[in-house]
Amino acid sequence: MEGTTNYLTERDESKVKRRLTSWISFFMSDRYYKTNARIWTHVVMWAGLAVMNLIMFYSGFNVSVPVSLYFLARNMIGSMFAFYTVFYLVIPKFLLKGHWFLAFLGFCTPYLFWAVINYVSATYIMSHYEVNDLGMKQLMQRVIAGGWTETLSVPNLLRLFIPVTITIGPVMILKLVLDIIRGTTRQLRLERDNLDLEVNFLRSQLNPHFLFNTLNNIYSLSIRNDAMASDLIMHLSEMMRYTLYDSNTDKVPLQMEAEFLKNYIELETVRYGKKARITFEYDPDQMGDRTIPPLLMFPLVENAFKYSHSTNSAQCWVHGKIEVNGAQMRFEMSNSKGQMPEQKNGIGGIGLGNTRKRLLLLYPGKHELQIEDRPDHYKVVLTITLT
Repeated sequence: MEGTTNYLTERDESKVKRRLTSWISFFMSDRYYKTNARIWTHVVMWAGLAVMNLIMFYSGFNVSVPVSLYFLARNMIGSMFAFYTVFYLVIPKFLLKGHWFLAFLGFCTPYLFWAVINYVSATYIMSHYEVNDLGMKQLMQRVIAGGWTETLSVPNLLRLFIPVTITIGPVMILKLVLDIIRGTTRQLRLERDNLDLEVNFLRSQLNPHFLFNTLNNIYSLSIRNDAMASDLIMHLSEMMRYTLYDSNTDKVPLQMEAEFLKNYIELETVRYGKKARITFEYDPDQMGDRTIPPLLMFPLVENAFKYSHSTNSAQCWVHGKIEVNGAQMRFEMSNSKGQMPEQKNGIGGIGLGNTRKRLLLLYPGKHELQIEDRPDHYKVVLTITLT
């Protein structure tokens, strides 16, 4: 009972994580993060920074409300100037285009601007309001006494570097994090879109040579009134139904995927003839209700027949096996191998590369793909922790 409870808790947590990740990815995608969303994001960001500054002034200094509001205005104006100057001018216009000197001047500009508004605000506050906080009062008097010469001097800019950086740091870090998330999300979406196109191609395109030879075999058997012709037609129709209809989803039952592979191998067995040794083993009872992305293993099976076809029919062999132990699935495909013809690729040239990319996206850290490429045989072992 306790194990069941823990399993349900982990599954619920996994669902929450997936939903949260999906929500963040959707919000940060270019499809949603347009002008209105960007404006509201900036409004919320600056409102949060304003609240942080107000809390800092009231908790750290003994000053009146008007003085706090003037300091708040100084910090917000300085932070906004630094933020928009750096991220919308210096980085895209200078830094990314290789204008290093202009970029350096651009990064220095916010500190110069901050020195100016710091001197102006200190002068105005000291002439119009009473400052009760002794430390702040002495600091402003020192700023005013230095005049414009001291305000714009290099030593003063260096003294301002750390406090100004701390003040504008939160929004800068937030912007960088959001840009990284959006960039990563954009890249992942592009990769997923490309994979979707490739998988759709796999669904709609079976190797023309395979279909041509299968239809020829069916035609030859039908002329001889061989009962096997009806079996081949059934296998082919089930394959076509699977690629056209059943696989139009993110995941399919593992047993259905295994049956599709079995149908494909049965058709190839007829094409290769009785001399070839071809086997495919799986236990439907082991699979239960486990699911898997459609056509994930098909390029590996097609690849096995591509290699084995280059050998003599009497020496040709292909062995496949699917084993399931709890959440662990082990798929093994091995075949004989001879000299490969040039320019002979799998379906649409997708093959193993597509499978690798899909595994990295769909099962990160939960799969292992081992390939053994020898002169006389080729073997692939795929282990996946199914969820």
